[in-house]
Amino acid sequence: MFALPIGVSCSVAEDWYRWRGPNGDGISTETEWNCDWKNGQPTIAWSHSVGTGFSSVVVKDGRVFTLGHVDDQDVVYCLNVADGEVRWTFGYPAELDARDFEGGPISTPTVDGDRVYVMGRAGELFCLQTSDGTKVWGKNVAEEADVRLPGWGCSAAPLVIGDKLLLNLGESGVAVDKHSGELSWSSDDRECGYASPVLIPDSDPTAAVIASGRAYIGVDIQSGKQLWAERWLTSFNCNAADPIFHDGKMFLCSGYNRGAALFDLNDATPSLIWKSKEMKNQIHSSILYQGHLYGIDGDMETGARLRCMDWATGEIRWSVDDLRPGGLALAGGRLLLLTEPGELMIAPATPDGWDPITEAKVLDGKSWTAPVLSDGRIFCRSIQGQLVCVDCRD
Repeated sequence: MFALPIGVSCSVAEDWYRWRGPNGDGISTETEWNCDWKNGQPTIAWSHSVGTGFSSVVVKDGRVFTLGHVDDQDVVYCLNVADGEVRWTFGYPAELDARDFEGGPISTPTVDGDRVYVMGRAGELFCLQTSDGTKVWGKNVAEEADVRLPGWGCSAAPLVIGDKLLLNLGESGVAVDKHSGELSWSSDDRECGYASPVLIPDSDPTAAVIASGRAYIGVDIQSGKQLWAERWLTSFNCNAADPIFHDGKMFLCSGYNRGAALFDLNDATPSLIWKSKEMKNQIHSSILYQGHLYGIDGDMETGARLRCMDWATGEIRWSVDDLRPGGLALAGGRLLLLTEPGELMIAPATPDGWDPITEAKVLDGKSWTAPVLSDGRIFCRSIQGQLVCVDCRD
């Protein structure tokens, strides 16, 4: 097993301005950040309550954005990275809607330039100024596109592509003009999935994959035309993990005993390379790093496990069953695991095994949101709304 330097400070900051980071892969490019915590205790720079919910955080230009439910509203929070001071909030009426889980918003904001885009569970879509939270425009895009909501509400983050916002609504997506909110195109009134749209690299025409309740669908982003559909059935129509693309191939994975598969995308339609039930991502996408997938396998409520899977073959390289994983990220060759009870664990990302460098309790309460590293700080959030900033710069 290789060793990594752990006592250096961050020198190159990276904004984490959208769901799963700048490259949409859950990986931060920052390498020089310190996890050599004195006496095993990290520095908690600040903590703030942001309401009930599963929304992750995004970071841009010294500001942190997230969503939470407070007093019959879903609230967008903008806080200072440095000290956690609230810069502004923006609220809109919403139900807690605690069906089978604690409720609250389940999508993550997207920052683009001086705008932040926010998707609510009932199909609300808002464009706000990042400077002060002023509403530029807002609408219920599900109602305008005349498409039904998924069972647990909208969870996908808006994806900015040029002048368009691509949304997971309807059978294969909805696109709106990011400047005005005007509807560009929509799809049939069938139940969508919960995964966020993902661009297919080097596609011609430019295409993205949208998860419906019953398939993963390749879509021409200019016209909304379906290019192909890979049938993918799960219990409760719950396709929540984003697809992963690499080297002309596509990895799909879902929970509820559905499993995973790798497809070749070099033909007009995807062709199967392998399939396996040894990785079942119920809510979080796996992370692909140096030929291996690191992911949370199984039912989060009854006891998921952390696993490493070979990208090319689907072989499991290692599995740890007793961690109670909640959310996962990767930075500088290291896995950042937030456990359900609120422990932050850091370990080398290697197929040789799970061997943590350090671990510490950073949150109280149930934690299922992926940690985020930006500018040498790790942001962790509980479902009950505790948001902490772990300072790893020194």
